This record gives sequence, structure tokens and C-alpha cells, in this order.
Amino acid sequence: MAELHGNDAFIDTDKLIFGIGQVQQITGVSGRQLRYWEEQGYIKSISQKKGAAREYSMHTLFFIFHVTRFLDDGFTLQAAVDKAKKFDRQLPVLRQFLRSQLKGVDFQDDQSVIDFGYVDAEHKQRIYGIVKNGETSFKIENVD
Repeated sequence: MAELHGNDAFIDTDKLIFGIGQVQQITGVSGRQLRYWEEQGYIKSISQKKGAAREYSMHTLFFIFHVTRFLDDGFTLQAAVDKAKKFDRQLPVLRQFLRSQLKGVDFQDDQSVIDFGYVDAEHKQRIYGIVKNGETSFKIENVD
């Protein structure tokens, strides 16, 4: 099983910066929409010098993705932003959990196995996440 070590498994997304043109290409959201969303306080660009092109963090890029996903699901802009904010608040918790619990991923013939480590303080059982044919499940195994 390929082992992961602490923060080595995650990229510091605050250091990834995208220009407005790149954000438009990646997300499909027009520059006009992005500027409107910024004026409304839904998103914010990175501080910039007067006259410089807008730049956005990876965090903002993901937020824009979530807003557009909810818009595509039929929500109003305000509802989509509210849902994206709720999702955004969950991400640090998920990131913290994965940083501390994710021990590695093993790719087998017909499935991928995610090692989440020991279930109990006595280290008698391990829990694994299984991904097989697009389906997910958990498996707990006794450790000898």
C-alpha cells in the first residue's frame, strides 16, 4: 500500500493563483459574471494593483465551480452561493480528517482500497474504504 505522510499528501491551494482569463476558461463563467459576483461580494479576487488583471486563488476557483454546479441544478444565484458557502465550510473539516486518518491507497486488479487506519485504540482492527465499479463501501478487518 502506498503510504501518505501528514501534510505531504495535500497541496497548499492558497499558493495556486489564476488570472481572470484562466478562470473563465476553466469554469466557463464569463468575466462579466465574475466581476458581477465580485461586486455582490459572492467572490473576491486577490488584492491587486490598480489596473492589473484580476487574479483568483484556487479556493475561489473551487467556490466558483460549486456555485455553477448549483446554478446548473436550477438554484437561483443567491441560493447557489449560500449552498456553496455551506459546502465550503465543510471542506476544512474533511481536509483535517483526511490528513490525520488517510494512511494510503492500494490499487488492486478490480478495486481501489483506501486505508483509513485503526478503528480502535488497541490497534486490533483497521478500516478500509473500497471503490469498485463506481460503487463505494467500507470494510473492517481484524489485525493479527
